Amino acid sequence: MTPIAADRARPAARPAPTAIALARFLSGREGVLLVTLVLLGLAIDLGSHGALFYPANVTNFLVNFAITAIPATGMTIVILTGGIDVSTGSMLGLIAALGGKLLAAGWGLAVAVPAFLLLGAFFGLVNAVIIIEGAVPPIVATLGTLSIYRMLVFIALGSTWLTDIPPILTKIFVTTRLGPLPMATLLALLVMAGFAAFLRFFRAGRHIYALGNNEEAARLAGLDVRRIKRGSYVLIGVFTGLAALLTLGQSPLVQTSTGSGFVLTVIAAVVLGGTELAGGKGTILGTLLGTLIVQLVEDGVVLLHIQPFWSGVLLGFIILASVGLSHAWRRPAGAA
Repeated sequence: MTPIAADRARPAARPAPTAIALARFLSGREGVLLVTLVLLGLAIDLGSHGALFYPANVTNFLVNFAITAIPATGMTIVILTGGIDVSTGSMLGLIAALGGKLLAAGWGLAVAVPAFLLLGAFFGLVNAVIIIEGAVPPIVATLGTLSIYRMLVFIALGSTWLTDIPPILTKIFVTTRLGPLPMATLLALLVMAGFAAFLRFFRAGRHIYALGNNEEAARLAGLDVRRIKRGSYVLIGVFTGLAALLTLGQSPLVQTSTGSGFVLTVIAAVVLGGTELAGGKGTILGTLLGTLIVQLVEDGVVLLHIQPFWSGVLLGFIILASVGLSHAWRRPAGAA
């Protein structure tokens, strides 16, 4: 065989599996989010003359990320089941007020920390009971409890701010670090990693997707739909209680507006990450990237000296754009 014939007979070189996997990732939703995150970070850093990477700003960014990421993980679970919880911000404010009063009264962390989590579980269970037992649509039920929880914040605090909270939470969650990460951030990453594994590798995690895709089919398949829904709302309540702890660690004071607008940030992070509001589709990795982008937007508004109200406008735009992108992503090629 001549050299030319031998070259023609030789099979074409195939791309390495690693290169194929990387190409698929970058062309998927998470890959696009990662590229967006990098480009947005570079733009904000250039516009702020390097302020994005100042040590104090990095710490603030990482703690804010943790405060959002933990409830966003719970919100992802709730939305995957086909539900939603818009009471999260008011719930955080109420838990911070009640738990902060315990800390201000001298209660130790051994009692106060479980109290934060139990309060969250209780308020989440209240939402679940209204939705499941009362057959009230989730958006309606949690809009109602949003107002009720906010009213209870006013009752708990009266006309004063709660300022005499000991700084122990700041020392634990913000000052204490493992390498470059504050403990708050490390805790958030562990929570997200745990639930990413739960959704991917455990049967109960697959049941959540099944419920969100088709509730009636899930019921006929023998799944305990009520238990799954109840568990998801209790879970986001517990995670909101944990976020309230981190909030007091970042700033040891509570006012009547604590948590206002927080649910918009959480939902924006989740839907930007690719979790569909109809349920049944989404990942924790997407939520992590969505949280980073949303937090970067809020940080950029401050660093670039933009009027604060634009942060809410941008988050609303992110939600609308993300929902539209999700519809376009799953539309078959050539469809109208």
